[in-house]
Amino acid sequence: MSATMRGAIIFGILIIALVLCSLLTFSWLPNASVAVGLPVITVPGEAYNGALPSADAYGVGNAIGGWTNTFVATLLADVVVLVFVFLAWRASKGWTREVPTRFQSWVEMVGDFIYGQTKSFAGVKPLAKKWLFPLAASIFVFLLAVNWMKLFPGVESVGYLHCAHEGTSGYPSIQVGDNAYQLYIERALYAGVRASHTDYEACEHFKENPANKPSHEALLVASEELHTEEAALLEELDADPALTQTERDARINALRLEATEALYAEPSFALTADQLEKGVVPYVQVVTPFVRGGSTDLNLTIGLALVTFVAIQVFGVAAQGPAYFMKFINLNALGTMHKKPLGAVDFLVGLFEIVSEIGKIISLAFRLFGNLFAGGILLAVMSFLIAALLPVIFYGLEVIVTTIQAFVFAVLTIVFSAQAMEGHHGDEEHHEEGAEVHVH
Repeated sequence: MSATMRGAIIFGILIIALVLCSLLTFSWLPNASVAVGLPVITVPGEAYNGALPSADAYGVGNAIGGWTNTFVATLLADVVVLVFVFLAWRASKGWTREVPTRFQSWVEMVGDFIYGQTKSFAGVKPLAKKWLFPLAASIFVFLLAVNWMKLFPGVESVGYLHCAHEGTSGYPSIQVGDNAYQLYIERALYAGVRASHTDYEACEHFKENPANKPSHEALLVASEELHTEEAALLEELDADPALTQTERDARINALRLEATEALYAEPSFALTADQLEKGVVPYVQVVTPFVRGGSTDLNLTIGLALVTFVAIQVFGVAAQGPAYFMKFINLNALGTMHKKPLGAVDFLVGLFEIVSEIGKIISLAFRLFGNLFAGGILLAVMSFLIAALLPVIFYGLEVIVTTIQAFVFAVLTIVFSAQAMEGHHGDEEHHEEGAEVHVH
């Protein structure tokens, strides 16, 4: 078989796969009322009780309902790292096994790789070998666990259904079990309805009182009545050719809304007869995922950047002593201004070093957050556009990006710490002291 023929076959398979994926997205899923919805995209972690960051019920300091999904993701990543370390320790028999297993070989390969980076930038001094390497390796493994977690099925997609706050777009819902609900979406590429404060209050009122839920019998009766009334209305509208399509739709929607309001107080959606029969809940609702990638929350990335920043200063002081702070406030340059007037410039450069040092926090935190948050949005949007096949390509890219970001954070920790451990003015001082001794 020629290369052209093989290429034609592969191209034909891709076309067939694309057609099937399009049918899945634009026909099969909407017909089953489970079309892909556009998730709520927020920078802060989302609380399970639906509370906004400005509310008192938001945050770890409150009940578990106020915990955020990014905080839980961080805890799960911690557990994964501890399990990984335990399995590695057991597989290596406390790192005494001379003939490594496959798992031990893989762990040693990762460790050797990070140690090689540490040795390359910081050397083999005890401070780098015994302290900097374990810190960088821990950061790398932890970020791998955090970053890869968001790629698992169910993460950022399965969660707690609650009323949408003002300004948030959402969808109606439908009961699929005793206490299970899912979003009801009958149209592909439907971005939902933006909730108002009234929508939120009406939804909360409905949820707080179970008696507000109409019975199945009442829904069936209302559905039959709406079928009859809508058929009569269509005959009336067909008899008036002067009506525009917009006017016809408005009359039909008004009838549906009236039937919906007879069962639900202040509904956000006008339900059709079939939707009434199914028991669709006509309020704007959203899903808060149980788990969302921890590094998509600035709290984690800034927190980890602060830990790294403090570690850098500790390494600098441990290697140079109090002289480490001379690179920020260069007293030696001020003291030698009578001999070297350019010492004033060196002093000013030291002050700029303070700004550069603080900038490391921003650099580390926002690089990680930006790449991971943007990756999560990309996967959500691609899944919204094409529910299958297309997101797989971006999942592959995300595996690469998340791994690289974990590696970059760990390597920058090594590089910044190695720079902090290097002397900046010590050589010059030794030369001056040596010259003075030689003269005497």
